[in-house]
Amino acid sequence: MVSTYLSYNLVVRDMKASMARTANDAMVKRDGEYYKANIGKVRSVDEFLKDHRLYTYAMRAYGLEDMAYAKAFMKKVLESDLGDTNSFANKLTDSRYRDFASAYQFGTGTKMPQTEHQTEEMIDLYTDRIEQNDRAVTAETSYYDAMLTRVKSVDEFLANPRLRDYMFKAYDIDGRNYDRALIRGLLVSDPNDSASFFNTQILPKVVDAKAAIEDVAPILDKIGKRDAYLKNVANLQGTIEDITGMRAEIAGIQGQMGTGLDDGMLQAQINTLQRKIEATFTTFVGDKVGALKGRIAGLEAQKAEPGADVPALQTQIDAIQADVDHWQADYDSRVSIFTKKNEVAALEIQRLEPGADTAAIDQQIAALQAEIGGLEAGLEAVDLPQVAQMRDDQQAAADAIPGLPLPGADTQALSAKLTEQKNRAANYLIVAAGYEKLASAYDFGADGSVPAGGAQTDANRKIATGNYVSKQERLTRAGALLNDQYFRETVNSFTSASQMLEDSRIVSYLKAAFGLSTYGAIVTSTLENALTTPASEADLEDPDNFIRKNYSGRPYYNNLIALSRAFNFNSDGTLPAGKYPVDADKLLSLSNGYFSGYNDVVEAADERAITGLKKALGAFNTTAGKIANVDHLVNNAAVYEFAMKAVGLDVNEVSKRIMKNVLKSDLQDPKSFVYTLKDDRYLQFAKLFNFDKDGKLTWARMAQSEERMKNTAKDYIIQKIRFLSGTEKKTAKAAAEKEAEHYTDKLGKISTRKELLADRRLIDVALVARGIDPKKVTNDYIRKIFESDLGDPKSFANTEKDYRFAEIAASYNFDRKGNVIRTSSEVIQTAGGILETTNLYLRQTIESTQGEENAGVRLALYFERKVADITSAYDILSDNALSEVFRTVFSLQDEVAAMDVDQQAKLVDKYMKLSELKNPDKLAAMLRRFTVMYDLKNNSTGSLAATLLSGAGATITADTLMAIAQLRGRR
Repeated sequence: MVSTYLSYNLVVRDMKASMARTANDAMVKRDGEYYKANIGKVRSVDEFLKDHRLYTYAMRAYGLEDMAYAKAFMKKVLESDLGDTNSFANKLTDSRYRDFASAYQFGTGTKMPQTEHQTEEMIDLYTDRIEQNDRAVTAETSYYDAMLTRVKSVDEFLANPRLRDYMFKAYDIDGRNYDRALIRGLLVSDPNDSASFFNTQILPKVVDAKAAIEDVAPILDKIGKRDAYLKNVANLQGTIEDITGMRAEIAGIQGQMGTGLDDGMLQAQINTLQRKIEATFTTFVGDKVGALKGRIAGLEAQKAEPGADVPALQTQIDAIQADVDHWQADYDSRVSIFTKKNEVAALEIQRLEPGADTAAIDQQIAALQAEIGGLEAGLEAVDLPQVAQMRDDQQAAADAIPGLPLPGADTQALSAKLTEQKNRAANYLIVAAGYEKLASAYDFGADGSVPAGGAQTDANRKIATGNYVSKQERLTRAGALLNDQYFRETVNSFTSASQMLEDSRIVSYLKAAFGLSTYGAIVTSTLENALTTPASEADLEDPDNFIRKNYSGRPYYNNLIALSRAFNFNSDGTLPAGKYPVDADKLLSLSNGYFSGYNDVVEAADERAITGLKKALGAFNTTAGKIANVDHLVNNAAVYEFAMKAVGLDVNEVSKRIMKNVLKSDLQDPKSFVYTLKDDRYLQFAKLFNFDKDGKLTWARMAQSEERMKNTAKDYIIQKIRFLSGTEKKTAKAAAEKEAEHYTDKLGKISTRKELLADRRLIDVALVARGIDPKKVTNDYIRKIFESDLGDPKSFANTEKDYRFAEIAASYNFDRKGNVIRTSSEVIQTAGGILETTNLYLRQTIESTQGEENAGVRLALYFERKVADITSAYDILSDNALSEVFRTVFSLQDEVAAMDVDQQAKLVDKYMKLSELKNPDKLAAMLRRFTVMYDLKNNSTGSLAATLLSGAGATITADTLMAIAQLRGRR
């Protein structure tokens, strides 16, 4: 028998060659080819378990062939969610089950509009866009300030797109289709010059627009009045019909009384109808009050007209006001009667309940009825004739309005025509007001030249930059700086708290400076109460102190105290003699507070937007039918608008038709629609979602599957903290987690193999995760690995001794040109996973074959394969094979295995320096020692073992080992 030492070294001196020889075995080759050809066809756990050849191949690859019979058990393993620590596979102590479950992905084949990584990328773009916009606003404002002093003419100004766009934003001009001649004319206009462009071209149109409004206003007013009268006529007629119908119904019910039916029930129906009638009359009286008040309003308007007979009009108003007071009192009484009758009805129901105090209830009912009787005695007699009279009066008022076509289609057409004319004229007045502001904002000469004082005065330049900053979608840092400057320049000009709080800009500043912006309960009166309440420590000891009494215990209590202490207002809101609102030494702290809190509101809004986005996407990604094509996406505001903002596109400026074509674009085709737009924002948008050329859902395009990415990152962290403890482990873990996060974040953005290879940090994470020292791997070497054709057994990656490099390359999704491809998530195992499984199968086969002749070789090979999973002494002790290797290496008796496990762990730590297992040379030396000690322990090939252990012999080369093996084989 060949020694353990020799047999082991014959295998491991070129493991790749050993695996290749095993792979060429006829049965192994057939099983491997079957696995590769059929694993991609499996879609469910049941299909996998039913295919005996696939299933047993996989079980052997992961060292679980002895459990192949337990299919129900293995089904639970395969269906486990490894992200859930309480899942079935994660609860099993044997890590082989987790490795097996991790190798296959069942139930993850749903096409989704957006992967988890794409969602995070979109959120990152959204937050980055906010920061970019902040920087852009500051940069554009600085550019505007600098370049405005350098332009020599209005034409040079308009020819500069950055200056021009800045002006458009500042003065609300739509720059997409602007009239250059119009804008130029306004810029060279002097509103005080009657011959200027504004006064000769714009002002006459303003006059015409005002005249147009004045012309149509009286007619529209008459149409409106008549419509109101006629609406009242219809309502009053409806009241008459309703009351008449209810009275007829009452008469019918009364006719049924005394006929053997339940008279009590019939009376209850009558009472209900009677209350409805009373309520209807109450509404009528209220409408009558409203009509009278309307007449007063009309007469008040006439008083303001030129030449009005004010005394006579006032006499009419006074007379009508007397009627208003009378009918208002009547209306109030009716409402009170209605309420009290409902109370009586409720008491009558109480009276029927068991144990009711009927005497007390009767007393309450009697008191209410007495009150009702008193109120009813004072009511005006109102019945249908009064309603009919009011209806006729309203009709007469409508008929008395002159100069209108008959009610109906003709009046509607006239109203629509005049309203359109009025709106068009009103809109022009708004536009013209903007033109006037623009003409007043710049000082270009009539010939377009720049006067000695510049194109814009300092005051107008400040207005322009203030407008530009304030018109941004959200408050930027530049806007905050302007607000702070405004506060500093303005705050001490106020003489009272109420005057200061009339300035909305100051109110917003104070809320931000004192952390009050996000509290809906904080209104202007809250601030005024705080500003006018003393809040020293002594003041707050008073239980009646306003701040303490009303706000103690609330989350913003201390904020209000700080606000009170920052200002000098008296309790009546005035200032002490010689005092300003804020002392100079407190302005800095207010500014600091403002810059800490000015964006609290928008940040809270961002958080809500992101939460809403994730909720919406969660629904889409778990309910297949909710978003199946590009139409569904662009019509969902929560997702679509967020994504557009994230890439910097405006939903109001870019049509959905364009964005649907963007989503349908083939990103691998340089001639596809998205590339014709020549704007990276559209390309970013397309990369955020997963749709095919027909606009239907497809698989995500990722350099590595999300599951594989997560596993690589996890394995990297494990490798970086192996055998560390205490502070060293904590520090290493923090650094590893940061690097792993960089890996998952950056890899999701990779679109070509070239980009991956250019980022050595990514490559190093992948290498370390597989237990490879990155320092020993050159960039040129890793490039050759990734550029290899993994389907060619003679390619560079497939002929290298360390098969882990080929597995790493196979775990990424690149085509032959190096572009990221879409990979179906319906397959249960990726190409990289298949390669790892087949390699594991070959390793297991080698170990099993060697073990048939020499169990020691199998143990050594097993230890060498599993060593990367060892992180502590307990990993060795929990595996019988690993612990046997340990005991053999250090000549420990088998009885040690019966000791307390913690005591065994101490022995492992005493004899074995676990950190040396990461060193390939020291690991190899330890396993050579094991093979020799194994033979000594089992009394095999003793003479050779003794020689090797003594170190007396010369170095034994691989050729010598082979020769010895051949000699032994001839015996």
